Amino acid sequence: MANEVDLFAGLSDVRWSRMRHAYGPATEVPDLLRGLAGPDPAVRETALDGMYGAVHHQGDVYPCTLAAIPFLLRIAAAPALAGRAEVVELLASIASAEDPTELSGPYKKANGAVTAAFPLWERLLGDPDPKVREAVAGLLAACVDEARAAVTSLTGRLGSEGDPSVREAIVRTGAALGRRQSDADDAQAGAGDVQTGAEDVRDWLGKVSAAEEDPQVRLVALAELASLGGGPAVAVGEALDLLTALYETGTPPASPPPADVETPTLIGALRRARAERDAGRRAPRAGELVHAVSKGLGDRVDDRVRLLTALLRSPDWECQVDAMGPAHVLFANWRGDYAGLITVLGERVLDGSGSGRPGTVVMARAIDVLKDLDELAAPAADALAEVLSATDRRVADHTRPEDAELPWVIDWPGGQPTVSPALHALSGTGDDRALPMLAWALEREHLPRDVAQLVGDFGPRAAPLLPLLCRRLRDLPADHRLESISWALSRIGPAAVEALPDLLGQPVTEGWLAAITAIGPAAAECAPILRETAASPERGPAIRAAKALWLVTGDVEAAVTVADRHLGGDDKYAVMAAMGLLGEMAPAMAERERAAKPRIALLRRLAKRKDPHGWVPLAAVRALYRLTGDAEVAPPVVARVWELNRHTRTEAAELCAELGRAAAQARPLLEAELGRARRHNASDSGYGSAQIADDEKLLRRCREALDAMN
Repeated sequence: MANEVDLFAGLSDVRWSRMRHAYGPATEVPDLLRGLAGPDPAVRETALDGMYGAVHHQGDVYPCTLAAIPFLLRIAAAPALAGRAEVVELLASIASAEDPTELSGPYKKANGAVTAAFPLWERLLGDPDPKVREAVAGLLAACVDEARAAVTSLTGRLGSEGDPSVREAIVRTGAALGRRQSDADDAQAGAGDVQTGAEDVRDWLGKVSAAEEDPQVRLVALAELASLGGGPAVAVGEALDLLTALYETGTPPASPPPADVETPTLIGALRRARAERDAGRRAPRAGELVHAVSKGLGDRVDDRVRLLTALLRSPDWECQVDAMGPAHVLFANWRGDYAGLITVLGERVLDGSGSGRPGTVVMARAIDVLKDLDELAAPAADALAEVLSATDRRVADHTRPEDAELPWVIDWPGGQPTVSPALHALSGTGDDRALPMLAWALEREHLPRDVAQLVGDFGPRAAPLLPLLCRRLRDLPADHRLESISWALSRIGPAAVEALPDLLGQPVTEGWLAAITAIGPAAAECAPILRETAASPERGPAIRAAKALWLVTGDVEAAVTVADRHLGGDDKYAVMAAMGLLGEMAPAMAERERAAKPRIALLRRLAKRKDPHGWVPLAAVRALYRLTGDAEVAPPVVARVWELNRHTRTEAAELCAELGRAAAQARPLLEAELGRARRHNASDSGYGSAQIADDEKLLRRCREALDAMN
C-alpha cells in the first residue's frame, strides 16, 4: 500500500513484546494494526476481532491498547482506506472504557489520547462515507472535556446531514452529552438565571422533535428528550403513529454484511447472526427505536404497557417481535399491573403454534420473555398449557430453528439436557398441568439438569411424583443430579419419608440433610449419621446436621452446642448460620438456656458490627428478638441495613412482620418501598433470572409487615 510507511511509521520501535494483553505478550499487535488497514475485508475483520478479543478484551485497556491508539488514529484519518468506520468504532469503545476498579491510569489516558484528536473528529463529521460519519458521531459522546464544542459541532452538522442513520447518531450523542453536562451545569446554574449546556441540548432536541420529518430520527429525539427530563412528555399515540409509519416505509439494514466475507471470528459470527435475524424484515432498525421510546417513558409504567400492548397486537410480526425485548426490560426492572400485557404474550404463543415462520419466531420470543416471570406469567398459563399439550412429549435439539411444535425438553450436544423454555414458563406459574410433563422429563435416561428444581418448586403438590423421584435416586450416579433430587424431596416435606430407604444409601450432602430435615421424626434412624456430621469442622454440613438432629430427634442441647461453637468464630457465614439456627430453636429452648449471658452479649455485639452488607447485624437482631423478646434493638438495625444494602430488604421486612407493632418506626420504609416504580434489585447493566420473583417476594413481605402493624 502506498501510504503504509506513513501509517505505521514507528510501529517497529514500540517494544510490543514487553507489553501484555488479555492472552499474553502483545507481539501480534503490529500485524493486527496492519490488517486493519488492509484491502481484504476478511483480513480486516480478523484483525478487528483480534483487537477486540485481546487488545481491548471485554472493554479493558492495557499498555498495548494505549500504544496502538496513535496508529488507529492514522488509519481513521486516511481517506482512501476501507474499514475506517470500524476503526473509529473501536476508538470510541476504547475512549469510553471504564475501569471496574474505579482507578484512573490507562483508562483516563486512553480517553485523553482519543479525545485529543477532537479536530480530526470535527473534520470527519463531514467525511464522504456515511458509516464514518455515523461512527464519529458516536465517538463524540466520549469527548467529555469538549462537551460543549462537541454539541455545537453536532447540532451544526444535523441540518446538512442527509443520512437518517447519521442523523440518529447525532441526536443520540447530543443527548448523551447533555446528560453528562447536567450535574455540572446544576452546580453552575445558581439561582437558575444561567442557560446551562444541558438546557441547550433540551431546547435543541425539542426543536428537532417538532420539525424532523423522518420518523426514525424524530422517534429518537422524542425518546432522548424524555430521558433528559425536559420538554413535553412523549405521547404514546404519537409514538405509535411514528412507529407504524416506520414499519411501513422500512429502514436500511443495521449492518449490511460485506460480500464474500467469511471468517471464523466472533465478529463474523455476530455479523452473520444479525443478518439472519434481519432476514425478511422491512425495518430491521425499528427494534432499537422501540427500545428507545419505551426507555424514554421511564417510570410511566402504564404508558409503557399501553405502547407495548399495542405493538404486540399489531398484525405486523415485526412490531410484535420488537416489543418483546422492551417488555422483558419492563417486567424485570419496573413494578406494575402486567396481567393484560402478559395475556397478549400468551395470545402470541397460541398464534405461533402450528404456523410457519415468522409466526414461530414471535412465539419463541414470547416464550423467552415468559420463562423468567414465574407466578407473574399466570395470565399466559392457559396458552402455554394448550400448546405444550398439543406437542405430546417432544424432545428438540438446540440447533433446530424456531419450531411450530413446542418441545418439553431440549437436548444440548455434549451437555446435559434442560427443560424447554415453554415448560419452564408453565412450571414457574405453579400450574399443576406442568406436573405430568415434568414427570415425563424426570423419566428420561439423561435427566434434564433443571427438572428436579422445577418439581421441588411445587412443594407438597409434587408428592405424586415421589415414586419416580425415589427410582431416580437409585439409578442416578452420585453427582449434582442426585443432589438436585434431594433438594426437591426437601421441598415436598414430611411426605418425602417414602424416599427414606433410598436416601439412606446416599452420601451426606447439603441436599441430603435438607431432605432428612423435611422428613422430620420419621427419619430417626438417621440420628447417628446426623450426630457424626454435626461434629464436623465444616460449617455448612455441621449446622445443617445440627438442625436436622433437633427436628428429627428433639435433641435441642446437641444442636445448641453446635450453634454456639460457630457463633464466636471468624467465619461470617458460619456466624450467620449459627444465629439463624438459634433463632429457629428459640421456642424449644429452656428459658435459662435462651438467655445465657455470654450468648446474648455476643449477639448484641454482632448487632452493632459494622458489616458493609448488613447481613450480620440483621441476623443478630432477629436471633436476639427470638431468644429474649427484646424488640427495641431491631428497628434501628432494620433502618440501617435497609438503606445500606437493598438486598437485605426482604429479610428485613420479614423481621418487621414478626415484630408487628414493635416495628412501627419502619412503616415509612415499607410504605416508600411499596410506592416505588422501580424494582429494588433493578439494574441497568444486567439481569438475573430470579430478579422478578425476588422483588415480588419483597412486595408481599412489605404488605404482610404493614398488616402486622395494624
